[in-house]
Amino acid sequence: MANESQLNTLNIDPGGKGGYAVCYGGLKEITLHNLDTVSDFLEHILELEEISDGFLQAVLEDVPPYAGKNIPSYTSFKLGKNCGQIEGILRARQIPIHLISPRKWQAGFSGLKGLSGTARKRALKDHAHRLYPTLKPTLRTADALLMAHYFFTHKP
Repeated sequence: MANESQLNTLNIDPGGKGGYAVCYGGLKEITLHNLDTVSDFLEHILELEEISDGFLQAVLEDVPPYAGKNIPSYTSFKLGKNCGQIEGILRARQIPIHLISPRKWQAGFSGLKGLSGTARKRALKDHAHRLYPTLKPTLRTADALLMAHYFFTHKP
């Protein structure tokens, strides 16, 4: 297995308005991307595979089967569908996947208790901006960036 400085890592929030962060050799160089379409995502994966020369892994949010009473069922369906498509692409490309639950990667961030929906997303974006202000995370990319932060600082 490659050492951390050689691995490029995709960190993916599969939500309907999700995004992903690409970490080149850890947290030193990171790019943020909106997850607009699965076909655009696949195209980016193919480009990353070329430059990574086999040293590519993925961190994917392990979405819960039930999102909660404050989340509409169509949103949960889209989340599950996106997650399944992305996981299928990663497995078909034989990219190693690390699944991390939202509960796990969000555990260290204060001020989230009792928040849901947009208020929770904004609080997470604030945490991402505090940790990585030069990257200018958005509501769409903040979760992926925070998952990357968790993955590289906690090594699950």
